[in-house]
Amino acid sequence: MFKTPGTALIVRGVLAIVFGLLILLLPSATAFVVVVMFGVFAIIDGIISVAHYFYDPAGRSRWSMVGGFISIAAGIVAVAWPGFTAAAVGVLIGLWALVLGLSQIVLSLAARSFVRSWGIWFLTGLITTVFGIVVLVNPGLGILGLVAMLAAFAILTGMLLIASGIGLRKLAASPPLFAR
Repeated sequence: MFKTPGTALIVRGVLAIVFGLLILLLPSATAFVVVVMFGVFAIIDGIISVAHYFYDPAGRSRWSMVGGFISIAAGIVAVAWPGFTAAAVGVLIGLWALVLGLSQIVLSLAARSFVRSWGIWFLTGLITTVFGIVVLVNPGLGILGLVAMLAAFAILTGMLLIASGIGLRKLAASPPLFAR
């Protein structure tokens, strides 16, 4: 499934966009549904990140795996305890986005010497981090405001992940810098 380095990012991007669109298409969804949808998204996103870590030794990064395990843990908590999670959904999503965003920033900076489109990856991490901070600072925004922010975040992040993945796929298809 991950034959080129950018495929995992493209799959994660499509998943994020689908998640965002589902939220927008279900405006009457309860906090419970949002929590469960977030949990499923986070688990699948995390599994893809961890799988990519083990599947692609050349593109391996501990930060990618750390972000994957954080996503899986957040998703399991959301699915296992939706009532409790609904009460703390702002804090959970804020913490998840903050830590995931910071790990994406570190990963993009580590890749800047060999990935031309590292800036897009950095921007993805920056947007994710800012989203996390906004949600943590204002957890009382209300579930509808949080739902709208989560949908916008997922769609924008999905588009940026797809752009990063396309850039990495182009890098993989280009001839090596130095002939052996």
